[in-house]
Amino acid sequence: MFRVDEQYEAMLFRFGALQSRVLESGQGETSVLTSGRWYWAWPYPIDWVKMIPAQTSASVGSVNVFMPWVNPQSGQAPESEGPSTLKPGTDGYILTGDTNIMHTSWELVYRVDDASRFYLDFYDDQDNEKQSGKHARKRGTELIIKNLLCNAVIQEMATWTVEDLYTTSRVKPDGGIENIKDNVQRRLVALLDEVAMGIQVQSLNMLNLQPPSATAEAFEEVNASTERGRSEILEARTYRDKTILEAEGRSYQIINEAKSYQTKVVESVKADSSYFETVLREYDLNPDTMLTALYTDALREVLALVDNKYVVHKRGEGQQELRLQLSPIPEKDNRPAEVGH
Repeated sequence: MFRVDEQYEAMLFRFGALQSRVLESGQGETSVLTSGRWYWAWPYPIDWVKMIPAQTSASVGSVNVFMPWVNPQSGQAPESEGPSTLKPGTDGYILTGDTNIMHTSWELVYRVDDASRFYLDFYDDQDNEKQSGKHARKRGTELIIKNLLCNAVIQEMATWTVEDLYTTSRVKPDGGIENIKDNVQRRLVALLDEVAMGIQVQSLNMLNLQPPSATAEAFEEVNASTERGRSEILEARTYRDKTILEAEGRSYQIINEAKSYQTKVVESVKADSSYFETVLREYDLNPDTMLTALYTDALREVLALVDNKYVVHKRGEGQQELRLQLSPIPEKDNRPAEVGH
């Protein structure tokens, strides 16, 4: 009997042949024994149980494949003939689509989703043995995944210009936007599916992107100019949008004021027309009465504009006498003002 602990899965071999079992009714046989269960097995050497990590993430990086060589002891680049010297065969680098040299590093995080395929067809126990020394080399699955990652990076970056790489995105012919990371991951997934390693890509990140030291200053100047250009373009677009909004707001205000004035004038003309037609009909029926009414209305409006009103009677003989009582002009008081106590 044996138990598969948490965070592990197991494969059972009988005389070297992988065995399959039914763990859940209705699900069929599986060669991967899940964790948290007890299983029956014959003692070794008839049966042999191999414990494997279950759903555990691992990472692989491009390391220094595309970066300048760094002394692992000092952590610094070795002295060369000059500060700008790139040594092919020692320093790593990559070529862009417009034949520029760049340095870059990537990191892949993956997990095993097909344990039997991964551990039987690719995995080697020596992968877990730590190697040290001057001639230590990575081998097995880690090296395969690393090489596939580097191939995907080389193939994809060879289709990009250095300007697009610095922005990590570019415009496609159909007007869409594509990202360098997404494209590399798409190529890597295709390569992994082709070899059928039984792993699933969880994340892929570009950790570094830089030009060689010989051209770093020139690249920085170009980038600074590009950033200034983008800033000025953004500023101009902001001013344009603000001006357009203000002009549209003002135009709406003028149009609304014009419509309001139009409505006011039309309604006033309609009211005057209706009043005139009413007066005309009444005048046609009885001219004298209508004239008297109009005269009275006009007189009422005129008298409403003055404060003092005088009614003068008309005498029969044609003479008219009008007497006005005027108050005397008050004398000016020249006495000095008394001082209050």
